[in-house]
Amino acid sequence: MNPPLALVAGIGRHNRSIGKAGGLLRMVPDDLRRFAAKTIGKPVIMGRKTFESVIALSGRPLSDRPNIVLSRNPDYEHQQAIVCRSLAAALERAALYNPDEIHIGGGPELYDQVIHRVDRLYLTLFNDEHEGEARFPSFEDEFVEVCRHGVRQHEGLEYEWVDYMRRRPATE
Repeated sequence: MNPPLALVAGIGRHNRSIGKAGGLLRMVPDDLRRFAAKTIGKPVIMGRKTFESVIALSGRPLSDRPNIVLSRNPDYEHQQAIVCRSLAAALERAALYNPDEIHIGGGPELYDQVIHRVDRLYLTLFNDEHEGEARFPSFEDEFVEVCRHGVRQHEGLEYEWVDYMRRRPATE
């Protein structure tokens, strides 16, 4: 049996905006810590642009977890990541770690590709009107809210962690 697919993302509550200029739209330390807490020790599948934005931001890949990078470029390699050419290959590689969850780390193109296969969403819903170039896909009809962690605030920005589970089994 395959481990469940989970997705951790920060999105605008009203417009589902997630990114601008190839990076995150909001940088909230508590949100980044939540991402780390959910994903450490578990494989994280992400697109090449997202992987490169992680390195640009922190100077290194995500630590303490396998970084599995999707790239269509047959010449793309990175010595600190597992590079796969398809989602199927990435999921297969991730399952080799026998995790209790496989995480999808973004970006928007990958979110669109996997939203109908994901079992769990760990979202940070930001109460703002920031307009980004990238949006999180519609998910409300396929998922049910299972837990709210209370409204928080960072430098005047209100946000809330909300966890969702798929209403019915994910499609392949």
